Amino acid sequence: MRSNKYLANVCKEIYRELYKEAEPSADFDKLVESGEVGKRDWFMNYYLPMRRQGEIFDAVVKKYKCNKHEKNKISMEIWLGAAPSGVKKDV
Repeated sequence: MRSNKYLANVCKEIYRELYKEAEPSADFDKLVESGEVGKRDWFMNYYLPMRRQGEIFDAVVKKYKCNKHEKNKISMEIWLGAAPSGVKKDV
């Protein structure tokens, strides 16, 4: 199995793609730099349908040829971490 640092980089790429396509669109690296990710429930301010999130996840783990164990580890981080909301807020 590859290192945790390697898998963390795969997670970051997934987050970058998720937030690039989210509504509103955001640069994940800038969110980290600005400290927004330290705020409570910050990710709820962004929306991306769950189906599209799954497609992005699958494409990135396929790109990196992640095995089943790595894919499970990454999925725990993404889905329990800070993926955008899959439910659109009422405005």
